[in-house]
Amino acid sequence: MADYALMLFPIGIIVILFGGAKVAKRGEFWETAWDLDQSRAMQVFAAFMVILHHLSQTITNYRGIDKGPITLWNSFGILFTSIFFFFSGFGLYKSYRKKPGYLKGFLRRRLLTIYIPFQLANILYLIIFWKSKVSSAGDAVSCFFGFTLINSNAWFIVELFFLYIAFYLCFRFSRNERTAIIGLTVFAVLMVTGSLLLGHDHAKLRHWFMGEWWYNTTLIFILGILVAKFESRVKSVMMKGYKFVLPAMVLLLVGWYFLEEYIFGKYGYYQEWNGHPGYGEKFLTLLFQLILCAIFVLLMLQINLKVRYGNRLLLFLGGINYEIFLIHGVFREMLPGGPNGTLPDFWYLTLVYLLSIAAAVIMGWVDRRLIKITTGK
Repeated sequence: MADYALMLFPIGIIVILFGGAKVAKRGEFWETAWDLDQSRAMQVFAAFMVILHHLSQTITNYRGIDKGPITLWNSFGILFTSIFFFFSGFGLYKSYRKKPGYLKGFLRRRLLTIYIPFQLANILYLIIFWKSKVSSAGDAVSCFFGFTLINSNAWFIVELFFLYIAFYLCFRFSRNERTAIIGLTVFAVLMVTGSLLLGHDHAKLRHWFMGEWWYNTTLIFILGILVAKFESRVKSVMMKGYKFVLPAMVLLLVGWYFLEEYIFGKYGYYQEWNGHPGYGEKFLTLLFQLILCAIFVLLMLQINLKVRYGNRLLLFLGGINYEIFLIHGVFREMLPGGPNGTLPDFWYLTLVYLLSIAAAVIMGWVDRRLIKITTGK
């Protein structure tokens, strides 16, 4: 019975998303379905679900222990990570098209906005986990600047750094948008390919681009760029036959999920041994997971056409979204949860969420002031 009580967490996250939401009238759709407020609401939802994914890995020992329905969240992390990548690409392109001179000062503005929360989180991790994870002065310097990750959850920020730089270079120096998008896509594919070929990192401190989480959702960033470019056409297709397309998309998602889980179980990313790096198995698993993520994101976009999110809690959490995600690993590791811990699972999850939000409030206050000092905004 205690295991089923854990389902209160995903239910609560869904309530936060849909609480106070407005549904468009029959035959009508929201013109602002995919605007900045909607994307921020979706990213809050995604961040909380990714945290639940990490916590489910802890309490189930990576699927080794059945904890009831919450065990499924071991598989769901890629779906919610794909929301982050999608709206990162979507938002960049929309801003580029709508704001004259957007690329002027782009790198300083955009990189500092994500680097400052990243750096502050690194410092906190370094202070807290100094004795358990850092074994030399070289490690300390590398962790401080993020060249190795003492906070493994910060990989997402590292990838955004490279994608933002590539976006700037492609759109700044290409002859036209088509060439820029092709160049950015080639860069993303090369980054994914390189990461896949590197294999896994089993060291205490994580090295860049080693592990499937570094590449199994990255190309959804390009999907975001493409949907933003062809937004009106995509919306038109989604609106036509909405009441038939929506359930069809749900069925397709469920069906493809079971197919992806079969492929993941039979092949997966860990078919590695001497003389067999498992590149074929990795590529096949990646292909099926990318399709699953694309279906999921498109389904969420379709739902957004009819549902307008909006409540004070979403607005509040949206302001500290990065901080919550970057700091939750501290409490995930420090609190005595999991198979060998003393905290009951329900209280372990509750405390991780509450402490992460509390710490993120303070971090967010510091980050905003540092960002204002360095960028003037």
